[in-house]
Amino acid sequence: MGEKVPRKVKYDPKYIGLYHNTALKIANKLVAEGLLSTWGNKTGIYQQFQGNSYDAEKMHYNAYDFLIYGFAEVVNHYNRSIRIIEVAEDKTGKIDVGTGFAILHKHTKQYFITAKHCLPKNSEIRMKILLGFSNGFAYPENIYSHIDDNVDIAILEFSDKMALSDKFFVLETPYLLDKILVSGYPPVPGTADAILVSSTGEITAMAKTYFHKYEQIYVNANVKGGSSGSPIINEYGSIVGVIIESARDIINNDLQDELRFGTGLTSDLIFEILESIDNKGDIHKKMKFSINSNNSFRLT
Repeated sequence: MGEKVPRKVKYDPKYIGLYHNTALKIANKLVAEGLLSTWGNKTGIYQQFQGNSYDAEKMHYNAYDFLIYGFAEVVNHYNRSIRIIEVAEDKTGKIDVGTGFAILHKHTKQYFITAKHCLPKNSEIRMKILLGFSNGFAYPENIYSHIDDNVDIAILEFSDKMALSDKFFVLETPYLLDKILVSGYPPVPGTADAILVSSTGEITAMAKTYFHKYEQIYVNANVKGGSSGSPIINEYGSIVGVIIESARDIINNDLQDELRFGTGLTSDLIFEILESIDNKGDIHKKMKFSINSNNSFRLT
């Protein structure tokens, strides 16, 4: 920034306002995040800035671009990393849907994270990945859950001979009042194909519940059926949690809360389970499943 202003912007009035406002908006955003500081006594388009910090890993994952260009850039970048899960019930044939997302743990292992209740027993579970089997569906090598059955997280491990995605999320610790994005595949009336639906909000609360000893996060993004397993993403494009349910009405538990708050489990808990898997720890267990002829699978 500083005094190097493009000539046409400096002298052509029709460009001055646009350039001035855009440049200052980006700079002030970076100042607010602590990445830049102002210095000198100049103002406006001549204001000078200096960098405070630089994180090479964040740069590698496009975090600074996401911070500047917003959540629309996050959705555009990671849309193929968020996948729909189709569940066909054996008795009725009814199709339900859930969501999950791809991460690369320690830069080597491909995992797909979702809510455990998105993988019910007595149902055919269908998933498509970026590069799997020729007929479209793909099954994992292993499926893991937390040793505590009340923890609603499932982790699917995929072979390195497949490509779960071409881009993978990273995990980051959530904080109260973080601005967040939730993207998933809730059913949309009047549409023939699954649509990735995104909603923004904040982490409005973080608290432990009587269901288990782990912290849950509450977000005011628009969350509804089909959003289970959706990633909760911060402004840097990192995963801070996974949606497990929409909030229920306090009087009638069969009804959704009018504000459609979402409940999630934290990325810290996901990381703990992944570390347990990686180091043969004791807070995870394998879930048994069988493979169908069309490469879908079912929990047994």
